[in-house]
Amino acid sequence: MSLGVNLQFLRKRENMTQEQLAEVLGVSRQSISKWESDTSFPETDKILQICDMFHCNMDTLMRGSLEETVVEDTAKYDSVMNRFSVMVALGVGIVIMGAATASLLEGFQVVEAICDMTLLSFVAIAVFLFIIAGVERSQFRQKNPYIKQFYTEDEIDAFHKKFPFIIGGGVTFIILAVIINTGLEEITPPAGCTTELYGGIFLMMIAVAVGTLVYGGLQKSKYDIKSYNEETEKENSETNKKIGVWCGVIMLIATILFLISLGIEMGTANWKIDSWKYSIMAYSWLVFPIGGILCGIVAMILSLKDKNKTEE
Repeated sequence: MSLGVNLQFLRKRENMTQEQLAEVLGVSRQSISKWESDTSFPETDKILQICDMFHCNMDTLMRGSLEETVVEDTAKYDSVMNRFSVMVALGVGIVIMGAATASLLEGFQVVEAICDMTLLSFVAIAVFLFIIAGVERSQFRQKNPYIKQFYTEDEIDAFHKKFPFIIGGGVTFIILAVIINTGLEEITPPAGCTTELYGGIFLMMIAVAVGTLVYGGLQKSKYDIKSYNEETEKENSETNKKIGVWCGVIMLIATILFLISLGIEMGTANWKIDSWKYSIMAYSWLVFPIGGILCGIVAMILSLKDKNKTEE
């Protein structure tokens, strides 16, 4: 490939006209036309300017094929991972925001049942987001088990420069929330309010901070395509598929048991939301950590069996 072909490819990829490129480089349109037709060549300083503008090296620009070095995101990996990051971070923030809203309502001495229903409503919205994000990501992984590295070094470096500010901002906001909450504890709440009002303000700030930290972490993992490919390969193994099925069944049974206990309580004649701690609901949540432990045991047993078969 020639410099002219490469320059034309770069210009068209950026949707630039010859006039626009000439204006940026400080030359005439005729000069750009001659460069692209290889009837003349730019001076060294202009070549360096082109390399900086389009983020390419001089050797490839002059003698290589830039079109062959460019890997397109044909699977739309970036957009899928961006949506996943936003939805998960938003879901986490909404859960904490639900607790914050419930605390604020309690601070204004709203009926406790309404506070609890508000919290559950926020949790339901968050669960909906988690399910949508998880299903979309899972379907994408099944359809695209292997992704070529299409991010350029400049794109990765640009994110790595922003990452400390994202994490630093989230952590600083948490510290600020603690400082403000400590100060508010020394102030008497307004008439007709309780100290839970301040707890709500604190949790709202925590919701923003934690959501920011989760988003930053997921965005960082997005650029690690090598790990994505390795994880997908592991997930597609027969052993992991069996583990997934068993864990799915265990957690489904746990959910059914939890809903049954909830139904029993709601069917009680004098049932109230604030009476949960005195009823079966005070212990029914244990089905989920127990289910998690059983999933871990199943995974360990199946993994050991797979390892023994491999050694044989």
